[in-house]
Parts: sequence; C-alpha cells; structure tokens
Amino acid sequence: MSEEKRIEISLITGAKYNRKFYKASDKILILPSEVESLIKDGVIRREDVPEFDDDEDKQDVPLEEMKLPALKKYAKEHDIDLGEATKIKEVLAVILKAGEADAGGDGKVSGQAEGTATDPD
Repeated sequence: MSEEKRIEISLITGAKYNRKFYKASDKILILPSEVESLIKDGVIRREDVPEFDDDEDKQDVPLEEMKLPALKKYAKEHDIDLGEATKIKEVLAVILKAGEADAGGDGKVSGQAEGTATDPD
C-alpha cells in the first residue's frame, strides 16, 4: 500500500490535528482523504485546497466536472479574467462564455477529440 501524497494548507481557525494544536493561519500537511472532513468542521476552506491529484492534470476532465480551484487554475492558464466571479457556477459560466471550452472541441482541459461546439465558425 502506497502512502498518500500530503497537501499543504492554511488553517482558517485554531485546531487540533494529529494530537498537536495549531493556530489560525498555520500551515499543516493533510491527506487528500481528510479534506472533506476538515472543510465540514470549518477548519479549512474548499477554495484554499490546492489541486492535489497530479494525474488529474494529465487526464481529460470536462470543465463541468472540475472543482473551483481547478477552474480558477484553468482560467489563469488561459488568461481568462474572472472579474467578480467567485462561485463555481459563476466561474464556469465566465470560462464557457470566453469560448475556451471550444478550443479542445469538447470542453475538456486536454485532448483533441471531436466535440459538440455550439459556436459555428
């Protein structure tokens, strides 16, 4: 059994983690499997969680299935100004409106598959 890669994250409140106390803004290393529980407990924010699955960047991932940090990263990499958009639906709408989803043909980050482009050329 291989060990999970840990993620460095800042705490938004003081918390006890692995039998040690931490202050708000302290950075700790957590397991990907602990992310949802820590978000639910109010210890970290979803938007602060960096992408931790290195393989995800290499796979074809539809924009609609990406999490907020991945969408923000995608927008930054494609020079898309998100303006006031902060929620996942708003960010996705801005990216789709920018037409970046049609670049690969099917709204995927990578891959050149034939797609269902809605904007005729």
